[in-house]
Amino acid sequence: MKQHFQPVSVFKKDLYKKILAFPKVKESEIERRIVELKKLGVTHVSFTGPLQIEKCCILGKGYVGMVVLAKKDGNVIALKIRRVDSPRKNMANEAKLLKTANKVGVGPRFIKNSKNFLIMEYIEGEKIIDWAKKTRCTAKGIRSILNSILRECFLLDNSALDHGELSKIDKHVIVGKNRNTIIDFESSSTNRKSSNVTSATQAIFIGTGLAKIIQKKIRLPTRTKIINLIRQYKKNPTLENFEKITIGLKLQAPGKFEKEVQMLYSDKTLETLIRKIGPCTMRITKNPYQTLVEAIIYQQLSEASATAIANRFLKIYGKFPTPKEVMKTSNKKLKDTGISGTKVNYIKGLSKQILEKKIDFRKISKLNDREVIAELTKIKGIGNWTAQIYLMFCLQRKDIFPVDDLGIKKGIRDLFLLKELPNPETMEKFSARWKPNRSIACWYIWKSQKINSIG
Repeated sequence: MKQHFQPVSVFKKDLYKKILAFPKVKESEIERRIVELKKLGVTHVSFTGPLQIEKCCILGKGYVGMVVLAKKDGNVIALKIRRVDSPRKNMANEAKLLKTANKVGVGPRFIKNSKNFLIMEYIEGEKIIDWAKKTRCTAKGIRSILNSILRECFLLDNSALDHGELSKIDKHVIVGKNRNTIIDFESSSTNRKSSNVTSATQAIFIGTGLAKIIQKKIRLPTRTKIINLIRQYKKNPTLENFEKITIGLKLQAPGKFEKEVQMLYSDKTLETLIRKIGPCTMRITKNPYQTLVEAIIYQQLSEASATAIANRFLKIYGKFPTPKEVMKTSNKKLKDTGISGTKVNYIKGLSKQILEKKIDFRKISKLNDREVIAELTKIKGIGNWTAQIYLMFCLQRKDIFPVDDLGIKKGIRDLFLLKELPNPETMEKFSARWKPNRSIACWYIWKSQKINSIG
């Protein structure tokens, strides 16, 4: 979406006055509102978006206000402008409701409000109905997005905040490049029974225009089964019954390490994260060679880059290769997948040692964590991080905590509201509460950072 920003004084022009004071323009009101905007620190506005009001494009319009793109302190934000004929006397209540949603990680982040304005995070994306019509996602990708949306509904149910408009979900969910979230809390309430999960599930999967589109893109259970799952949750809105909906609709796989996850669930810092992400579906790779080769590929790369390279590597063979098959593959062919020359040498060195029976994985599996790391790091190209990945995703050791992993550092910073990335000592200190299940905690932190890691 093209963004062309102009100073807020542009609202004095006839073309834009109706956006600032919709639908009845009064010069005195225009002046007051421009002063109010400047006090909030809003400096610029951009008339772009999918909705057109007369000759102006905006992000959205409701019975309370109009939403436009703007700038505050140099940052792009979403600005909601209270309509002159709004039934709301000010934006205070909506601001309060948005902050309640934010406490459980739902909705655009609240920034500031005044009588006539609500400033919040701008989430670039499109309404769920528009996304559904043209999505090129795989069935797996579609299920993942729908799962994340229902999980937000469950978080709202647990916070006793009823959105109020999710039975007409088409306009109230943004599917974005970096995140998907529920928006528009103007009709929300904490004074009525929450029905977010039931309303959204019906709207997405049963009888609506959106549901018909979704049904053409992914296979779903029968209508009767969906209704029964909704009724069961409505009668008893527990986490267990919610997961029956997501698993029953095949939006996610059943979880692993349930006992360990339950222990982590008691920690308030992880509780919301676990609710939002859902059951632990950590991928365990029992093939030691595969785990180490994948870990070498992932070293010092973003998740997206590493996954793309790993997929190209796999495509050479059709299934994960043996050390002998890799040794027969030319260096050029391996480099063409995106694997660096250095990593090609590491992978071939590992393959050669395995073929020469210099590595005994059965013996290594019987060692304790420190001994496994000491043994594996003797192999060229395998450092502490790679050895820790092996412990987690191959040997299923449950209390591994890679303090040098950037995703984990960022996760600790965000969970504990630190100003900077923590050092190893700080990470050990904060992670102590998750012993003896820190591997599972790491998986949730990676997921929260949009990092898939190897599992």
